[in-house]
Amino acid sequence: MRTATVMILILLLLPQAAVHAEDNPSIAILRFGSLRTFDVTEGAILDVLESYGFISAEENAHLHSRQDLQGEKINVLWGSADFDLPTANLVLRTALDAEPDVLVTITTTMTQLALNATADMDDPPVLLFTSVYNPYEAGILQSACVKPDHVGGSLSSTPYEEVISLLMAENPDIEVIGTIFNASEAAGVVGAEEIARIGEQYGLTVLGVAVTDIDEMALAAEGLADKGIDAFVMPIDLRTGAAGLPIVVNLSNEYGIPVFHPILFSIYYGATVSSGFYHYYAQGENVGILLAAHLNGDIDIAQTAINEQTGSAIGINLDMAGRQDIEISQELIDQADAVIVAGEVTISDRVATELRVEGEVMPLAERQAGDQAFLANLHCSPERIAEEQAALDAAEA
Repeated sequence: MRTATVMILILLLLPQAAVHAEDNPSIAILRFGSLRTFDVTEGAILDVLESYGFISAEENAHLHSRQDLQGEKINVLWGSADFDLPTANLVLRTALDAEPDVLVTITTTMTQLALNATADMDDPPVLLFTSVYNPYEAGILQSACVKPDHVGGSLSSTPYEEVISLLMAENPDIEVIGTIFNASEAAGVVGAEEIARIGEQYGLTVLGVAVTDIDEMALAAEGLADKGIDAFVMPIDLRTGAAGLPIVVNLSNEYGIPVFHPILFSIYYGATVSSGFYHYYAQGENVGILLAAHLNGDIDIAQTAINEQTGSAIGINLDMAGRQDIEISQELIDQADAVIVAGEVTISDRVATELRVEGEVMPLAERQAGDQAFLANLHCSPERIAEEQAALDAAEA
């Protein structure tokens, strides 16, 4: 009799444990491909979740290895597409089949796909994005507060002006620059347009080539080199950047043409000079704060503005400059936050803190006041929404 009673209790308890896990809020974190900077951003999100008690230190360590989790308080599902569009669609469908409460998307491409898939849902999951450049031009939102109700996140600034300014300061005699962009990626198209607009303001001739696949990169780069360009200025375009930049660099070394890029750590992939975004940990923290506040019921994503993460730093690859027979001024070297020489990388303290894959988990009592102030600044009041809508209407008139 005692054995039967114990067995009945076990059978009753097992379903309750399963239901408990199923009732936890579920979060799908999806990236377009694998980069160290994405690891940093994801790690920051996890650290904030630990600060707010949604995951334990042990669960945080488990999640840092990108393993799915059915945790005590939340469930987490990972997805990565290896910079392949069909795979990205499959990753997204798999995630949506799990009926997550929140989608966290990393990169413009993954965010566009997620928005398109959820836009017509009666009750879509909250969509929080990060590592997104040019979200307005990509059709993700119209302004910080004029956006789909289920969308929030943090956009990254695009300092094309700084890149071209550095280029001109280093070589005022430059006349022609070339750029290559992926025709199917909004960030690349917008970036190429910005490079053309700013370059023409400096009196430069800007030659642009659109590609549809990485296999076309070498031919495009050779074509621009044969036309006598003085420098490559590349847009923020993941498929032609992370994967395609080394192809451009190989050819630039052969022709002695420097490569300038608007992402700081493009120097790791062979860019000669970079000036760009580096707040990878901070942007993850920002999305983590939004996620924690949403899970706690402290904010309405529909009334929460998109955060813009600004700030840039200079990177120099002296090894590549040497191969290209390009002289970099000591003044620019002294300004740089990241320098590669003889295969060794020197990084300033301010940039190093933004590259922590595993940061210091701040106690909630130490961070809560700052987080609340951050969220208060993102509140979309009726007046703010009306003001942004009026500006949009005026721009279209």
